[in-house]
Amino acid sequence: MPFAAAAVVMMGLTACQNGSHGENAPASQEKGSNSGMTEITFWHSMDSVFGEITQKQVDQFNDTIGKEKNIHVTPVFQNWPGTDALSAAMPTDDIKNMPDVIQLYSESVNLLRDYKRTVWAEDRFTEDGSLKKEDLMPGAAKEYSINGKMIGVPWTASALLLYYNQDYLDQAGVSVPKTIGEMAEALPVLAEKTDAEYGLNVRVNQYELENWIETQGASGSEFGNNDNGHDGYVTELACASNGTLDRFLTEWEKVVKSGAYKPSKDSVNEEFAAGMHAMVIMTSSRIPTVSELVGDSFNWGVAAIPTVSADDIGGAYPSGSGLFMLDRDDEAKKAAAWEFVQYMASDKAQAMWVEGTGYTPVNVKAQEVDTYKQAVEAEPKLQVPYDVLMQSGTSVIPAFIPNNSTIDTVIKDAMLSFGDGTADREETFEAIKDGVSKALEDYYRANPIE
Repeated sequence: MPFAAAAVVMMGLTACQNGSHGENAPASQEKGSNSGMTEITFWHSMDSVFGEITQKQVDQFNDTIGKEKNIHVTPVFQNWPGTDALSAAMPTDDIKNMPDVIQLYSESVNLLRDYKRTVWAEDRFTEDGSLKKEDLMPGAAKEYSINGKMIGVPWTASALLLYYNQDYLDQAGVSVPKTIGEMAEALPVLAEKTDAEYGLNVRVNQYELENWIETQGASGSEFGNNDNGHDGYVTELACASNGTLDRFLTEWEKVVKSGAYKPSKDSVNEEFAAGMHAMVIMTSSRIPTVSELVGDSFNWGVAAIPTVSADDIGGAYPSGSGLFMLDRDDEAKKAAAWEFVQYMASDKAQAMWVEGTGYTPVNVKAQEVDTYKQAVEAEPKLQVPYDVLMQSGTSVIPAFIPNNSTIDTVIKDAMLSFGDGTADREETFEAIKDGVSKALEDYYRANPIE
């Protein structure tokens, strides 16, 4: 893909978007060089508790490895998704206003995959390095790989989960559903036998649909062609032709016809905590929030989302972000950036995410860190997203969609019409297939692949 195409890529909403975001910090905040110190800049889009943990990670690096190796990292907050300032600097090769390390979500990887200044993580791993590829969760490592080579290193990860009110399930005499069909059968029973207004609340956007597409089959299925854009570019909606979209809509029609399903999303956390819904589907990053809201008012749990078919691989794809390095014509900065990235993906730094966020560590060794063990002991639900992500292995990975926001809107609108009964299954299938096809066609007409 030509540079012009990559530079305009903007990320749409993902399931791991957290909180509101303030104004951009200045693009460049590097300190002056002193005493041989190598200064690097790290752009991120984390705020609230996520920003606090990010700052803690950076501070610990600066106080330990940074102090030992004369490296100082300056974190700079960028409005989510954090790509605006970089996109502005790339056309003029303005390296003074670029970071050494930037946080990107999977939908924004197209911005850097063909960029001349991208430093591929695959080329930085060494035998004596502190981070090994095998330290990383397999699915998360593949999430940021193209043609088998890692372009970035995973940093944050979460999983789409089913949240359920155990008290309601007990009252209705139903079990946690394993398939969409089982869930559809349980919904009217839950609405009838409990105080729940709805058996289920979830707005199906691209994130949710993509998870249900990719977790089909014994070894996962493609949402977009070319291995979801990890081997070439996504130019077609593969699920429209491989049967997985039709299979999902056929099963989801049972949910729609249950009469106990809310397809729109308002204050889902608060509504679940108030007992309005027996089940909701959302990212694992909501676990701490829901826990605080529910308190001890009822028993609840989390599980993998129900599968389309009983023999599907199931699980979820790792939703989150990675760290990417840029070459600013300074070998010392490149070396320092890799030291920093290795630390941010280390077991100890990754264990910090568990308590208070619902994120799961991308480093498998974090399972043995005391911080992680203590957090999971205090809140066992935090272990579930890790187990769900490991269930899928490398078979289920997010697609690199070039115009994610546009395609997300197509899917969201079509699924909302399906959910509220204004469109039937066939109309929904055609709306998604034709809408996504046109969106991709329009994008590549303006940004042709060379």
